[in-house]
Amino acid sequence: MLARISLTRPSLVGLTLALVPGASWAEEAKEGMPQLDPHSFASQLFWLAIFFVLVLLFLRFIGLPRVTAIIDERAKKIGGDIASAELLRTEAAEAEQTYETTMAAAHGKARQLLAETYEQNAAALAEQTKEATAAAERQVNQAVKRIEADRAEALAGIREVARGLAADITAKLAGRMPSADRVTFAVDQAAGEIA
Repeated sequence: MLARISLTRPSLVGLTLALVPGASWAEEAKEGMPQLDPHSFASQLFWLAIFFVLVLLFLRFIGLPRVTAIIDERAKKIGGDIASAELLRTEAAEAEQTYETTMAAAHGKARQLLAETYEQNAAALAEQTKEATAAAERQVNQAVKRIEADRAEALAGIREVARGLAADITAKLAGRMPSADRVTFAVDQAAGEIA
């Protein structure tokens, strides 16, 4: 592995490797992987333990608290969102209930107003019909009285005309004028047969 590090230009890594005891070019010529060399197991286990402890400490004090904080923050945000959603759902349910109650009250009031208006209109119509019927009956009675009066007047006028005509016709046919009593009697007798 050390053979793979390029030392064509002097670098800090190359100088460090040259100063480390046991890391020389002669050892690189051995065959096999240096990690499997039983002589280096102790140092490998030491560095493994050091890095394990360092990684464990890093995860325990830096990595895990950050991840835990992020998870807690997300959980808190999700919990807050769920709580606000529940609150909004409750408010929506209350608003819907209020709307339903208001609509039911409005429908009831509208029905009541409609019934009251119908009753008022029916009462007004009955009163107007009663007044119109009474006025029509008065007009009919007045018209009947006028007709009766006009009929009586017409009959009286007809009798007078009939007497005058009967007297004139009799005078022309008989050559003499009949008495007024006889003409009145004849006209009344003829009117009684007609009536």
